[in-house]
Amino acid sequence: MWWRAASAGVVLGGLAYAADFCQGLLAVVMLLVSSSTFAWGAASLAFGFAARDRRGAIGAAVTVLAVATLVYYGIILADGHRWRDAVADGDAFPGASSLVSVLTATAFWTAASVAGGTMLGLLGRAIRRARPTVAALAAGCSFALLAGQGAVAATRVHALGAGWTWLVEGVAEILLAAALTATLLGRGPGPHRWWTFAGAAVALLAASHAVWVQLDTIRTTGALW
Repeated sequence: MWWRAASAGVVLGGLAYAADFCQGLLAVVMLLVSSSTFAWGAASLAFGFAARDRRGAIGAAVTVLAVATLVYYGIILADGHRWRDAVADGDAFPGASSLVSVLTATAFWTAASVAGGTMLGLLGRAIRRARPTVAALAAGCSFALLAGQGAVAATRVHALGAGWTWLVEGVAEILLAAALTATLLGRGPGPHRWWTFAGAAVALLAASHAVWVQLDTIRTTGALW
């Protein structure tokens, strides 16, 4: 299980790096399938759901996110162009400062991978193994975590009047998160508390949206690429 999770992490990290160089509609598609919270979170949640025990659920879910993060930033470090040629306010950063920025981002998102992977792994296991009401709540919470960044993207694009393609991408993340979590819940032991799932999903999405707004602010102002 952990080797499969590590392999998935390598693929996600590599595709996420490639997505940074895509433009137009291809960039939107690549973001959705390889470089979004939904894509990475879905992989982590699925490994947690498939695991046989609690330890395996946490280990596999953390592994896929941590490996993806290390591969993504490892390629950036190895390539060198993005941090050697980084520019802000019209002036080139010294190479050392840009390198520190990349290393800081690596440490931040690796820690986030451990925390997020642990949570998603436990949620995935709860969807499959817990009592019906708890499973429904876990599925609703999982939806909120996977759809939060998409909700931020959709609302900001609409507010700023930006391109419709990015609005579609944000909405797609929300819809795919709903489809995935509902499917996992449906595969768990019944009876299925669908109204509990829906209520938790809607209520927690608002909280997830607020958290992702703050994370986006930290990423932008703190140079966490």
